[in-house]
Amino acid sequence: MAPSPTAAEVGGKAAGLLRLEAAGFRIPHTLCDPPDLAQALEACGGCVAVRSSATVEDGSAHSFAGQFESFLQLRDLEAVEAAVARCRAAVESESVLDYCRQAGIDPATVRMHVIVQEMIQPELAGVAFGVNPVTGAEEVVVEAVAGVAEALLAGHAQPLPADDPLLTKHRPAVERAVRAAQRAFGEPLDVEFACLPDGEVVLLQARPITKIGFAPELGEWTTADMRDGGVSSEACTPLMESLYDLVFQAALPGFLREIKLLKGDFDAMRRFYGRPYWNLGAVKACMARLPGFVEREFDLDLHVEPLYEGQGQTTPLTLGTLLRALPTAFAVPRVWKRQAEVAHDFLEGGWAAREARWDALDVSALDDAGLAEALRELIEGDFFETELNYFRTIFCASTAKQDLLDAFPDADYVALVGGLPPMAHLEPTRCLRAMAERGETDVTPLLTRFRHHSRRELDLRVPRWDEDRAFVEALLRSYSEQRQAVDPEAPRRAFEAARDAALAALPRRRRRKFLRKLERTRHFVWLREQMRDLSCRAYYQVRHLVLELARRRGLGDDAFFMSWQELVADDRSRIEAARADFESHVNFAAPNEIGARFRCSFELASGDLRGIGASQGQASGIVRVARTAEEALQAEPGSILVCPFTDPGWTPALEKVAAVVTETGGLLSHAAVICREYGKPAVLGVSDATRRLKDGERIRVDGGAGIVERED
Repeated sequence: MAPSPTAAEVGGKAAGLLRLEAAGFRIPHTLCDPPDLAQALEACGGCVAVRSSATVEDGSAHSFAGQFESFLQLRDLEAVEAAVARCRAAVESESVLDYCRQAGIDPATVRMHVIVQEMIQPELAGVAFGVNPVTGAEEVVVEAVAGVAEALLAGHAQPLPADDPLLTKHRPAVERAVRAAQRAFGEPLDVEFACLPDGEVVLLQARPITKIGFAPELGEWTTADMRDGGVSSEACTPLMESLYDLVFQAALPGFLREIKLLKGDFDAMRRFYGRPYWNLGAVKACMARLPGFVEREFDLDLHVEPLYEGQGQTTPLTLGTLLRALPTAFAVPRVWKRQAEVAHDFLEGGWAAREARWDALDVSALDDAGLAEALRELIEGDFFETELNYFRTIFCASTAKQDLLDAFPDADYVALVGGLPPMAHLEPTRCLRAMAERGETDVTPLLTRFRHHSRRELDLRVPRWDEDRAFVEALLRSYSEQRQAVDPEAPRRAFEAARDAALAALPRRRRRKFLRKLERTRHFVWLREQMRDLSCRAYYQVRHLVLELARRRGLGDDAFFMSWQELVADDRSRIEAARADFESHVNFAAPNEIGARFRCSFELASGDLRGIGASQGQASGIVRVARTAEEALQAEPGSILVCPFTDPGWTPALEKVAAVVTETGGLLSHAAVICREYGKPAVLGVSDATRRLKDGERIRVDGGAGIVERED
């Protein structure tokens, strides 16, 4: 089947309609830019609607809502010709030009196409949203009137009440059509519809929802630290989410209880829009117990955009707040000490013993029940313990960093956490580089040694290296072709220079304290990366048993659309619903934060390209936009990699580029750590970078200042 025309070819509205038709939905007979309007009028039944279809409207970047016109119930050629002329002239209107200026769009690039379509004479018509635009609830909201919806859409008529017999008759079919359209498009939609007396639903328009509000009772939730290549970077399968939820629900409240900031419990994770979010509001309530807490600083540290006035919630430094925080002050060092010991135990043989036990398991000797029980034992035992301690190490790294910066706010954190000891995640790149230098081509040893790596390491659907020889061979070829000189000691020298400069600027009496806090922070950042490698190894074992169970039961990839509990119990009752939810959000750029105080607008950001300076240095080069590991691998040496996020599986690609720009991530993210180790400038958290920067344009990246500039 030929692909549907794009918005650049026929305009946004026509592209959406033709995509609906290609997916099997009923739309009016529609002609785009018909050369003979008289023939078009006749072909559409003698009564038509004329609608604008500009190249910039009805998209996820810009809706241009209310900027263009539609003309209905046209029955003569003169009226059709006049309507077409008015549609085409609209791109020159002052309101459209002003919209373009505010959105940073060159008006000269806007092209107007015009739709002539059959005029539907409905029993009921209106608009439906796949997500409640006021509360954010994942429900279909329908507003409709009897007959044509022109007055409703113009705001001149009230929608029928929910119990109106006409709306009651057609609502179920409308909701089914909207949900089916969302599944076909992969994102929540704003749909205009018309219902015929026989119950058939005709879709008149479908476009992405561009703004969502949230009810205050939802609380506040975020994907911070989970979207940088993590489970929340894209739509997440139920299997992966259930594994994360099992551990995170224990890890986050448990850590807060251990450092004496929480006495009870809370829901740590919740699914919105096809992916998991963690409970930002509950964590803030805990952190606000500490003297000196400033909500704005807390949010900015997580790369959560604060939209409230002033500093938000603050906790003053008083005798009372200091006394209240004493239990935490005593607990945190104990937790740091204990977690460092546990992490080292895992790294120094604890995980290896666990891994050897599972490698030795003979799955062929197990029946179906035995295999399911083995999967349950793995997940609730070694997997849980490994992941729990990985998360706890992350939390320790974060608190150690904050402790350093609270005591030494002028410290150049980015420069001071580079040049770490060798990390397991960089070992594949070192091996690939060495093989390329020796002219070796057989990747078999890599498939065994680094079998747990993957193109997407936090997506269990994606094959691991021992199943994906072609990808590893492509990695090796890329190293053979680039022959790029690498100075492995450069990051270490840069760190030592930054440390020495920081010490020189401090009074002698404060230097020992600075070194102690710095070393603790660096140690936990390193431990976190090492524990991440063990986490990948644990997921490898889970995938191995899941695939075997799926093979025996004939599940195919349905296994990934079951929670791990459902998989163990062979409960297939929710597979179809889970698939529908996943597929309805697979193309959705979900909001990073959810809550009444957050703005949820999907229109393309404008203004300066700024983010978090996560790895120092400056570099210029051509942009290479990549959304997958395969695309990242194609980036030429010396180019600037621009991506939504990075995944540990992308690490080999990061070595050869000159700099990295991402839409997500912070100072402790994987991208930040790896770029610092490679000495690559990195600016992270640049809004809409992959849509605002285009392949081939030349930019300059300043990883210290967090600025990305176009070079003319």
